[in-house]
Amino acid sequence: MNVEMIDIHTHILPGLDDGARTLEESIEMCRMSDQDGIKTIVATPHILPGIYQNNRSTILPKVEELQSAICNLQSAITLRVLPGADVHFSSDLLDRYRNQELMTVSDHDRYLMVEFDSQSIPYRGEEVLFSLITHGVIPIITHPERNYELTRNPKRYYEMIKMGCLGQVTAMSLTGEFGSQVKRGAEKLLSHRLIHLIASDAHSVNGRPPILSAGLRAAEKIVGKEEARKMVTDYPEAIINGRRPNVPEPIKL
Repeated sequence: MNVEMIDIHTHILPGLDDGARTLEESIEMCRMSDQDGIKTIVATPHILPGIYQNNRSTILPKVEELQSAICNLQSAITLRVLPGADVHFSSDLLDRYRNQELMTVSDHDRYLMVEFDSQSIPYRGEEVLFSLITHGVIPIITHPERNYELTRNPKRYYEMIKMGCLGQVTAMSLTGEFGSQVKRGAEKLLSHRLIHLIASDAHSVNGRPPILSAGLRAAEKIVGKEEARKMVTDYPEAIINGRRPNVPEPIKL
């Protein structure tokens, strides 16, 4: 893979959520990422009140710990680790952001990764997303292809993208490892230019590994090699630097 990829969604920090359990597993996941051609990862543990009580004070030290451990290895893993979070949607997202309870991508206060539950989208959820946008925070909708409501009613997701949100697909969705229905949904969103980022959403070494290359190859068959590669290079690079990526206009469903 002759491209240095960026994986913008990983549960690679040890002991913070349902991802990596130990620092040793985190390091092995980093090794796998590096071998796959990934050179930058954004560590995005869940933030889910009552279950995963993460914030800047829990995430930033773990990022520093993992980056230090990688740098101290005898074998050369040339991998950069940046902070972020996979924030579960709630109606008070804007208030929680203002109260500095949330972790934005690269800690730039510019992009917030937002996860809906697997079945539904709350009533007037779009208004919450729009309130973030009006305050200068761009929501990145994580794995919309795995949300029942958005696959059943993709026009609702289209409107989220039109208002200014960005979309991130899971690499394993594109390769069929979440099932054929999820794969078809992911392909439909891609073909309508409603996806801007491919990420591993890695949780482990085996079941949910930090691999992007297979998903990238699958995306190339749908949107072409140049656009697919931008989803793991140009677009995430702009985001981690706090800039707006120059993404295509969505095609109406």
